[in-house]
Amino acid sequence: MSEDIRCNIVRSNVVQPIAKNIFFQLDKLSLQEASTFQGADPYFTYRSITVFLPMTNPLLVLYRDYMIDQAYIDPITGENRKYLIVSDPAMHILNGHWEWICTRVRGT
Repeated sequence: MSEDIRCNIVRSNVVQPIAKNIFFQLDKLSLQEASTFQGADPYFTYRSITVFLPMTNPLLVLYRDYMIDQAYIDPITGENRKYLIVSDPAMHILNGHWEWICTRVRGT
């Protein structure tokens, strides 16, 4: 199952977003694959793919950065949905896309 979203990418200690209004395809992971990421919630773990980031800097997006959804609001927190990157982001130059695993952060 896939979902298309539009996000800003932010780093917790940086004021300005790393990238704005980037479109992503989120694919749900199987329970077995999601369980390999310790601490990740298997029901809210996704493979994120985008072709809208530049291919010039392999360190543009890092582990523990956040994707902030620009369209959907978390009903519990009343804020934009947030996804935490839980894998090492990979830049695939030959295919022209970025890919990583992320977990949706749920409100408390």
